[in-house]
Amino acid sequence: MKFKYFKFENFKGIENQTLDLRKNTNDIFTLVGLNESGKTTVLEAINFFAYKPESLNALELDNYEVDDIHSLIPINKLDNFNGKIKIEACLEIDAEDIAEIKKEFKSHNIHLQYAGPEITFTQVYHFKNSQHQSKLNERTWTYDFKAKIGKSPKIKQLTNEYATKVNSLVKKNIPSILYFPNFLFEFPEKIYLDESVGNAKDKFYQTIIQDILDSLDNDLNINDHLIKKIESTDKQDRKSLTILVNKMQKKLSEVIFNKWNQIFKKQLSKTEIILVADIDSTGSYIEFNIKDDVDSYSLNQRSLGFRWFFVYILLTQFRAFRKKNKNALFLFDEPASNLHPSAQTELLKSFETLPAVIYTTHSHYLINPKWLENTFVIKNEAIDYENEANYHSRNTNIKIHKYRDFAVKYPNQSSYFQPILEILDYRPTNLELIPKSVITEGKNDFYTFGLIQNLKNVGSSKFNFIPGTSASNLENLISLFLGWGIKFIVLLDSDKEGIKQKERYLELFGISLEDRIITYQDIDESWKNFETENLFDQFDQDKIQTLKYSTGKKFDKKIFNRTIQELVAKNEKIDLTKGTSDNFKKVMQFLSAKFK
Repeated sequence: MKFKYFKFENFKGIENQTLDLRKNTNDIFTLVGLNESGKTTVLEAINFFAYKPESLNALELDNYEVDDIHSLIPINKLDNFNGKIKIEACLEIDAEDIAEIKKEFKSHNIHLQYAGPEITFTQVYHFKNSQHQSKLNERTWTYDFKAKIGKSPKIKQLTNEYATKVNSLVKKNIPSILYFPNFLFEFPEKIYLDESVGNAKDKFYQTIIQDILDSLDNDLNINDHLIKKIESTDKQDRKSLTILVNKMQKKLSEVIFNKWNQIFKKQLSKTEIILVADIDSTGSYIEFNIKDDVDSYSLNQRSLGFRWFFVYILLTQFRAFRKKNKNALFLFDEPASNLHPSAQTELLKSFETLPAVIYTTHSHYLINPKWLENTFVIKNEAIDYENEANYHSRNTNIKIHKYRDFAVKYPNQSSYFQPILEILDYRPTNLELIPKSVITEGKNDFYTFGLIQNLKNVGSSKFNFIPGTSASNLENLISLFLGWGIKFIVLLDSDKEGIKQKERYLELFGISLEDRIITYQDIDESWKNFETENLFDQFDQDKIQTLKYSTGKKFDKKIFNRTIQELVAKNEKIDLTKGTSDNFKKVMQFLSAKFK
């Protein structure tokens, strides 16, 4: 099973919204928005879903649990709320789920003939005069099952009377929702392994120990291969235990420190996980220690950053080895915001190993251009986007928008999706002495020619495009390139501003640069008032801007250039008309001739 959408009604600041996870490119979803926009509220609403096979309560995470349901009443209705808080989740059921359901029905002499692809669960909490009416709570599920009952040949739609016979089975197979508002919690000194131990934290970590055993792929379990061997005095049992513990240590060290080296670019070659498997008056336990070359330390004696990383890897990367209910949905609120940029980028890659992830972020290092189809902008109507300080709590109304739809509808409210724009923007690498460079007016031209250079029907060029910051601000680049003796050309639009700046640069640097500073009109006299976008014919302009964004406008320069940035960032290629291709061929041939 996997979640397809969540619907929320009157949950804190969410009046009536749907987080639609369908039509996605993968199962990693990003939530962006201003501070107080409601990103965390969306995660809290998902976490409030009632049917969860497992809970993180034992970790005692701050802001994980809703202590008082009255805190969920919309702030603008607190004085007299006479409505309902509603959460609906839709799940897709696959062939394996249907096979299990069919088998369970058969045990009740019900022969399943058809099962719809989706099941929805709805939970409703009623309020009167802002007081929760717990007796009126509703929990219902909607399905489409058709079956033959007993020996009857007739196929009928199953009602709740019959469907409840598989209710518990379906609930058991719902993916776990694992919400991490943070990873700042104490790791236990000892993890007791016996199921009879009443401590909720031990019971939670027992599942993690079993994940580690499953990662060894040798049909191991806690009771037979740890507890019994720990309690045994038999020599062979003790030997088997030592071998198993060594294998667990090795696996843990490999997974955790390989990830550490990969993410932090720091080699911890002499560091390893040391496990102590023993017994005390409470029962059998496993103890985690970190060994640095010679000395061993308790995990809680290590730095906060190391403990954060250790627990993150332990709770996520070993999850993939779980044999039952491994299809979890991870919710992360501002993950790794305290890590340096390269570590954030590497951490982002680790999400790809998880079953499904929804995370919030303000950091452009945690934005992957390939996942923009799965990116949502969270907007709070109470926020004045031009002045975040103007916040009107009575107007709180959290809206969930697909990123592309929001960018088209609110092109001037880019502050809501600033991390996305930052990752799409050009980020220069270390300056290199690159010969045959074409300096362009800005990043839009840089991306456009980056797209063109990847197309076979236009032809590759052996020169490099360098983005400036505007037509009027290229003198520093020109000065550097002149000083370094690099062959370069400045390519400007042939509009009024481009022609003006060409004359200014010639006056500033001398007539000797006349052959190096050109406009589109110098390439073709008919290209008067041309900007780079004009090299595309009308058909290609319309085609490109609608590739990623649904807009009815004839031509929107912002959307057009943003789409080109995404195409380049994701290394996607497109087919262009002959007219467009010929225009860019003419530019490339002209530039090549100038360099010769």
